[in-house]
Amino acid sequence: MSNVFLHVTSRPTDSRWDNSPREFMRLPVVGEYVATESSGPVYRVVLVVHCPFEATYDAEVYAVKDDMTAALKAATTSAA
Repeated sequence: MSNVFLHVTSRPTDSRWDNSPREFMRLPVVGEYVATESSGPVYRVVLVVHCPFEATYDAEVYAVKDDMTAALKAATTSAA
């Protein structure tokens, strides 16, 4: 398990980020999507700061709220 300090926001220009410690099976990478709850919004990872020093977290992950329907449509269109 990877300990991550997750920062999420609704808009990339918003200076207010919601921060919370999370555990992931592996570290998320830029471009992937993460969710903070099963029925909540999804967030697209925009920055990963690895912490290769003695710290509480393996990385800090920054993610911006995204439209899952649009993301699925784009993914299926590009795969065709």
